[in-house]
Amino acid sequence: MPTAPPLPEGLFNCKPPTLWQRDIPYQQPFYYFNTIDSKWTAASSTSEISNPNSQPTSTSQIRLLTWNIDALVPYDEQRMASALKYLGGLYHDLQEKATSSHNPPLVMFFQEMLGSDLRQIQETDWIRQNFYVTDLNDECWESGYYGTTTLVEKRLDVQRVFRVHYKATRMQRDGLFVDLDVQPTDEDKPTILRLCNTHLESLTQNPPRRPIQLRIASTYMHGSGPPDQESTSSLSASLPTPHAALLAGDLNAFAPEDLAAPVECGLDDAFLSLGGKDGTEEGYTWGQQVSDDLRKKFGCSRMDKILFCGALKAEKLQRIGEGIKAYVGDVLESDSDDSEPMEQEMDVSGRN
Repeated sequence: MPTAPPLPEGLFNCKPPTLWQRDIPYQQPFYYFNTIDSKWTAASSTSEISNPNSQPTSTSQIRLLTWNIDALVPYDEQRMASALKYLGGLYHDLQEKATSSHNPPLVMFFQEMLGSDLRQIQETDWIRQNFYVTDLNDECWESGYYGTTTLVEKRLDVQRVFRVHYKATRMQRDGLFVDLDVQPTDEDKPTILRLCNTHLESLTQNPPRRPIQLRIASTYMHGSGPPDQESTSSLSASLPTPHAALLAGDLNAFAPEDLAAPVECGLDDAFLSLGGKDGTEEGYTWGQQVSDDLRKKFGCSRMDKILFCGALKAEKLQRIGEGIKAYVGDVLESDSDDSEPMEQEMDVSGRN
């Protein structure tokens, strides 16, 4: 968003970068809920999980949901509880409507997650039963205040999870990547769909940082990272080139340089590929749920985007969750967020 209330003390204080190199992939675990021990357990790939609730299956489609839940406004726990209740109902409805020919597995991207948000995610029954979670705490975030996390439905085969902590950042931003094998029954080699959940730099920057961040992320979408990178990471050398890749999240796309950045990075825009036009109401994801004063000052904009490359085709894109309210005590107090979540269906085998 282009402006914000007074920032919390220590918001942009970063941890000592002892675990990772900037712009270089840092491998992290993901977690599944172990029903035997009744606890979340770490894994680096689904092959390590002896008794997953759902066995990985091949898929030619995937459903993505992305949502930035504003960490800088009051009632964060109530707003997250409201969001999870809404998403639980949405997931239930999707399963009720599923058919044998159309039941894409779901992946959810969240930005601006607080520690309290991660705790609520871990305590939610429908998530425990059906999803892997990339983060239980802020261990892999450079920021000690908020960060990104991704939820992957257990029908999908997770090969690896890694983060790329951007060098060109003053706000501790990164790209959270998940590699999925969408054809796990193919014994020849994995068919990798690489997903990137990112929250690009906020506000106006001089020089602009968002195009640099997007360019770095795109090198991992097209291949295994920047060609001139100097890395001591063994993961850098072993990353495969994906069959297809998708990036989504709060891209804070409100400045002129943000319009050209996806094309310059060789990425397609899902909204535009489906016939959408920039600057039109149907594309706005920010501003509809802010105060009247903020809307008059900044208007509405398409801050959040879904970008892709490789063997993918955008099938369906819609805004969801408009008007969700959070209860504070017994009072219906505030909108769950100032951004609207987006739901996207992608055909994984749509083009080459």
